[in-house]
Amino acid sequence: MTLTEEEAQKIKEHLLKQLSNFPEDKREQIKKQVESMTSDQLENFVKQNNLTHLGTECIFCSIAAGKMPSFRIAENKENIAILEINPLSKGHTLIVPREHSDKIGPSSHELAKEVSEKLREKFKPKAIESNETKIMEHSLIEIIPIYGDETERKKATEDELKTIQEEILKKKAPEPKEEPKETEIKEEELFKMPPRIPN
Repeated sequence: MTLTEEEAQKIKEHLLKQLSNFPEDKREQIKKQVESMTSDQLENFVKQNNLTHLGTECIFCSIAAGKMPSFRIAENKENIAILEINPLSKGHTLIVPREHSDKIGPSSHELAKEVSEKLREKFKPKAIESNETKIMEHSLIEIIPIYGDETERKKATEDELKTIQEEILKKKAPEPKEEPKETEIKEEELFKMPPRIPN
């Protein structure tokens, strides 16, 4: 795949839009690096980082269509909820509409509410922040559990994401039912029939 000048420019634009996902102190350095890349360097960068989707399809459209792996924790007819691969905190989730759109619909907010409840129940964060964002012109809802020790995003390993996914999806064990206690009946409490008198 040899990049045309136009494709290279498109990929640079996509990468620069992702800057907000990087730690603030590194953004300027990354921006300069991306802007100074030649088409060949950019092509190598895309291959090394497995970003081959950048020149063509939106990554979130690929994920929603099941063409790219993700850690799905919930879904409804119009949206999927996936774990963020560069999370700020445990359970950091993205609500991704299946349709590529720059607007968020009511069904996305419904799923966001469901996921927030699930995260609250499973991980007991102090709070949950939810905000709309756009990546590659694909509107999303970001759900971030707040525990109080968040500093910056970190790339999560596949194992970490898989463990969190399993924790979230694990069904709550049903409460053990209390067996009814057998009550002892004292002899005097038994109703005594009067003695039967034969005819």
